[in-house]
Amino acid sequence: MARNLHSGPVSRTQSYFSKPDQWLTKVQADTVFCFFGRNEALNGDAGLEGFKKNLAEMIDGMRGQKYNGKSAPRIVVFSPIAHENLKSPHLPDGSVQNVNLEKYTAAMQAVCADKGVQFVDIFTPTKSLYANAKEPLTMNGIHLLDHGNKALAEVIVSRLFDKSAPADVVKLREAVLDKNLHWFNRYRVVDEYNVFGGRSRLNWDGFSNADVMGREMEIFDVKTANRDKRIWAIANGGDLEVKDDNLPPEVIVPANKQSQFQKALGEYLDGEEAISKMTIHKGMKVNLFATEKDFPRLVNPVQMAVDTDSRVWVSVWPSYPHWNPVEPRRDALLIFPDEDQDGKADECIVFADELNSVTGFEFWGGGVLVAAPPEIWFLKDTDGDDKADVKLRVLQGVSSADTHHSANAVNIGPDGWMYWSRGIFNVANFETPTKTFRSGASGVHRFNPRTFEFEFHFPIGPNPHGDVFDQWGYQFASDGTSGTGSYVNIGKGIGNKKWYEKRVRPVPATGLLSSPHFPPELEGNFLICNAIGVLGVLQHEVKYNGADITAEEIEPILISSDPNFRPSDVEIGGDGALYVADWHNALIGHMQHNMRDPNRDHEHGRIYRVTYEGRDLVKPAKMKGKPIAEVCQNFFAATDSTRYRARLELSGRG
Repeated sequence: MARNLHSGPVSRTQSYFSKPDQWLTKVQADTVFCFFGRNEALNGDAGLEGFKKNLAEMIDGMRGQKYNGKSAPRIVVFSPIAHENLKSPHLPDGSVQNVNLEKYTAAMQAVCADKGVQFVDIFTPTKSLYANAKEPLTMNGIHLLDHGNKALAEVIVSRLFDKSAPADVVKLREAVLDKNLHWFNRYRVVDEYNVFGGRSRLNWDGFSNADVMGREMEIFDVKTANRDKRIWAIANGGDLEVKDDNLPPEVIVPANKQSQFQKALGEYLDGEEAISKMTIHKGMKVNLFATEKDFPRLVNPVQMAVDTDSRVWVSVWPSYPHWNPVEPRRDALLIFPDEDQDGKADECIVFADELNSVTGFEFWGGGVLVAAPPEIWFLKDTDGDDKADVKLRVLQGVSSADTHHSANAVNIGPDGWMYWSRGIFNVANFETPTKTFRSGASGVHRFNPRTFEFEFHFPIGPNPHGDVFDQWGYQFASDGTSGTGSYVNIGKGIGNKKWYEKRVRPVPATGLLSSPHFPPELEGNFLICNAIGVLGVLQHEVKYNGADITAEEIEPILISSDPNFRPSDVEIGGDGALYVADWHNALIGHMQHNMRDPNRDHEHGRIYRVTYEGRDLVKPAKMKGKPIAEVCQNFFAATDSTRYRARLELSGRG
């Protein structure tokens, strides 16, 4: 594929379409399938007349368009599906909602009949499908599982066509999924604030983010069109090899002056050599646990977590700021076991590959919840090979307008909810079994993976990074941009209280030093990873005075003079040592450099291990699959994180 410095102007209007009609014109739609009614039905009788009016206006408006340039589109309106009763104590039975859904289905049918538009009732058939299914068709009563979608697709095909589906429907589905992957990354492009929003206009030496990203959107368009041809070929009984040899060339930008300056500060050091650049807390020592030299997949680590068998997991994000459509997808979840307990990773296991902008993750329910905006996924290994063979999208609509400040600092609270922080420029939209939720607020959010409900928890901003709970359930969150912190208790009794004096910014992550391996006087200290003003892990002594909590900075854990050291997370390992992830990059941040500045590094990443000399390590806990009584013994552990992992292990039991 040819590449050049700049191949003509990029049309800003091509790179973003804000209205549905503009998108439909772009794809030259002949037929439009309209699925509506589920969220509106939550309004009950009070919203019914307004819904009918809006539906009628939508149909009239679409009929006045010629998306294909020749004629008005064929419109097919579908009812919402029924609400499935999963007989779960965590979920509504759907009886009330089904009454409303039936009313809205009837209203839709009446409007479509009046307008002469084809209407497909899928509410009534799904009620029958649920009643006759051997296993649930939805994951939460309202969102279909794969086999549920397959069953519904058969109903839809029978209503729309006078012939059955193509013989090789499996091949057809795979082709559609391949096309959808590229289309979705175009239509809901990750990091859109930098593609066509406020930061798209940032300019370096005549090249803006919009110039570069607009061309990448064109590449997505062509790749989507190439895959669309194969779909039609299969649907007509044949096949077609997809060739992406017609892509427009990328816009290649030069390194800007600040980028050149930062890169000139120092070349990338070997992992062991980088330790010599660290000033380390008295009595502590640092060793290299894992590096890209030994494990090439360890690139740009974002968040770490330790599983219930005391293995270190890492999310890596080599595609940062987001996936380039001409490159392979390498974002992944990696496992680094240390079974011989020599303080160095034995191997790198790829648990899940080809992910998209993994900003955080945490274990739950026998698997792992993964924030890969705009979605939250549940991944699970069911056959014991340390490879995810279950992949379930449990939440859609997690805003990804700015990946720099999207869902991060993922953990499970004492209440069993999944918490994450999220900053400005992001607006989330969620469907839950009981309501729809729209949030543009900056702060801490939470999602209940049992009930599928979502809440805004408390404000902090503009761009929070770092969120931890102490042994009493107090929650400490920090703002990455300003470097300030606040805390609340789990019942929101104390709100957003500043509790330490800011010295540096920004803050990528925070942690608590709780481990009998370290001296008692350090127990419970608050840790801050800093990646620009000071390159290191700062330490604060936490002081409790009744309900008032303060923290005072003391001797740092470590400070590095290596300009490429970028600590992105800290975790207490199963052995009681402190693990530090190093993003390791000459460049950091969105605003200072073009999205595709050539000095952004996509090949380095390290994990360091901090221990205290002369003190015994902790025996790593092994909880996976053990009897519940044995797992519960870990609640007597002196280490906060061990008790925390016992809760995570139990979350996957009946």
